[in-house]
Amino acid sequence: MSKLIVIMGITGTQGSSVADVFLQEPGWKIRGTTRDLNSSSSKYWERKGIEMVEADADDIESLTRAFRDAHAIFAVTDFWGPMYDQYSYGKLRLCQTINEYCYELEIKRGQNIADAAARIETLERFVFSSLPGIKSIAGGKYQHVYHFDAKAEVGRYIQESLPELQAKTSQLLLGEYATNWRMWRLRRPNKQEDGSYAFLLPGDSKALTPFVVPRKDTGHFVRALVMLPPGKLLLGYGSLPSHEEYVSLWTQVLKVGDIKIKHVTIDEAAAFEGGPHALELAEQIASVLQLDLSSEYILHPSQISKEIGCPTTSLEDYMESEDFSSMLSL
Repeated sequence: MSKLIVIMGITGTQGSSVADVFLQEPGWKIRGTTRDLNSSSSKYWERKGIEMVEADADDIESLTRAFRDAHAIFAVTDFWGPMYDQYSYGKLRLCQTINEYCYELEIKRGQNIADAAARIETLERFVFSSLPGIKSIAGGKYQHVYHFDAKAEVGRYIQESLPELQAKTSQLLLGEYATNWRMWRLRRPNKQEDGSYAFLLPGDSKALTPFVVPRKDTGHFVRALVMLPPGKLLLGYGSLPSHEEYVSLWTQVLKVGDIKIKHVTIDEAAAFEGGPHALELAEQIASVLQLDLSSEYILHPSQISKEIGCPTTSLEDYMESEDFSSMLSL
């Protein structure tokens, strides 16, 4: 008898990867959730044989219906989408920033998802795509990494308020997307006035950063967490270079001369980046470079048994296959 996995965000990067992997996994049926059954993305997955249902993270009842009879649920929340939705700005309280609004909204939606999942009697595994709580880990030094702190707060809510769900839960901490260079100036080398290239870095260049190719590898991480006993905290990445090694790789791939690291303050990095995400991103980079990735509580992909399997994509392989011509023309 087949088991059922419900994949939230199936039309996005993480959910699509999970769907790709479980389409190849014997003994599993897939149900994907969407807010628009008529979208081209939804129709794409229907043609693949996946059951698509409507669900709204603001509506617990719709989530409960979507999760019905599930043996496994992959849950992911979206911080950035509301930030770039013009209608969000009309909902801000007096003096509230868009980042604070997105933080509160993501927590509420994550709690709704967890509350709905807790109702499902057939559920065996709840896999939540989370991130470390920067404010608490760094002792309050970094106050604006809201997209990390919101997901960590959802995890805390599950642990403290939903003990039965917690007993079925594992968390996936995805590393930095290797594709972030497409969106953020701080995550790519930038051309200087003299024609050379430099990375602006508000952090320690020798510290390690986990990088992941999310569209390819997220599904393998989730599959492993579904197969493993609950209670795991998996750091999902394919490469763990220092920032110096990361920049060296850019130098090899782009062949534009020796790319330098230019150390800047968080405020300087934010001013260079620009946009509502700028300070958040600058603090994220600085704080992630100070995280302890050797904690005994963190499971690494290399520690997953060969019997279960967890293939990953290296940063080198990703960059060798990528087309950076658009970046070099900036």
